[in-house]
Amino acid sequence: MKIAASALSDRGLKREGNEDQYLIDESLGLFIVCDGMGGHAAGEVAAERAIEFTVQHISSHVDDLASAVEKPDGHFRILKLVEEAVRIASQEVNQLARSSPAYAGMGTTLTMLMIVVDKGIIAHVGDSRLYLMRGGEIHQLTVDHTLANEMFRAGELTKDQAAISRYQHVLTRSIGPHESVAIDTLLFDLLPGDKLLLCSDGLSNYFPDSSVVAELLAKPKIACQPDPLIEYAKDSGGADNITAIVVETFSESDVDAMPDTEERMRFLRESFLGRSMSVRRLLHLMTTTSSIHCNVGKELIALGAKCPGMYIVMAGAFRVIDDEVVESELVKGDCFGQATLIAPANSPVTLIASEPSRVLLIDRRSFTRLAKRIPRLGNLLLRNLCRHLSETIISSEAPRPMSLDDTGPL
Repeated sequence: MKIAASALSDRGLKREGNEDQYLIDESLGLFIVCDGMGGHAAGEVAAERAIEFTVQHISSHVDDLASAVEKPDGHFRILKLVEEAVRIASQEVNQLARSSPAYAGMGTTLTMLMIVVDKGIIAHVGDSRLYLMRGGEIHQLTVDHTLANEMFRAGELTKDQAAISRYQHVLTRSIGPHESVAIDTLLFDLLPGDKLLLCSDGLSNYFPDSSVVAELLAKPKIACQPDPLIEYAKDSGGADNITAIVVETFSESDVDAMPDTEERMRFLRESFLGRSMSVRRLLHLMTTTSSIHCNVGKELIALGAKCPGMYIVMAGAFRVIDDEVVESELVKGDCFGQATLIAPANSPVTLIASEPSRVLLIDRRSFTRLAKRIPRLGNLLLRNLCRHLSETIISSEAPRPMSLDDTGPL
């Protein structure tokens, strides 16, 4: 994956100094935006040092990065390294804040993107943002850690009320004020033609909706000259410091994983699991999936074999064989092994491809880890799964016990 990236930062029209800091390090595939807070330039120091400590930790593990890419779970190891780097940065900034009265109470947001081959890794604390533009659509991949947004997500405020709340800029998480901080992370597939925007709230405060972001990122050469983003914020008031990094991806060859990635994403979105999910959540779920290609006659799973997770047929068809008798057939859109996402089980049937076929596999262990790591998402996934299993039982012609690997339509 090739990338083009550039950045600009401006103090805006009403601030005397600029407490925003940013970093572009293409050798590490690293892009960071920090928005500092604290009087007497302490915010600038917090932002600067947060970047310094983060990069220092990642740079000291360059060899680990190179070896991790070659391993099956390598990207998850890199994700842990990135999370660890931000955690250490928070500890160091906190110690610095306690070392001098001039630094007391200082802190910073931190929004970071790391590109490793064809994967994007996000680490995020605060209310700076990261947007993804894909296929002309804009998706915010970070969540604002503000009191107003937490109240909105808890149902205590409407979206419109949160937008004008006095708690709109009260941070619930930031780097520095406390020795430890909860860090949001996301691992996702990058596609050629993706555009990503990392920005401080001095820019995002002026986005009334995603259409404005799409219009700005659609401008020619925006990844090389992000000036229109800064000018837009200043024309809209320029009340705060303004920082923007734009990253665009390009394919290094004519052959890439774009069709497979898009197809997996589409099937997840249309499945019962992905029901009513944002793209940000679907990207989390994508990390649990892989695609399997089967030629005619290939056995996908045997009777009595341990079921690795849930299968969704993306193309082709499979014969469902029980005791050497063909009982039914799975076709495009059908799924198998849904309940193994709740508990491990052996397959009660054999599945054999009756034509060239492809299936999407949601790995049970990865699914469980995801649900534990992000409880809010885990609750939604399990609720959708239980609803589907309940609907499958209710739609049966007669009440009957349901095995862990019962099949049913999406």
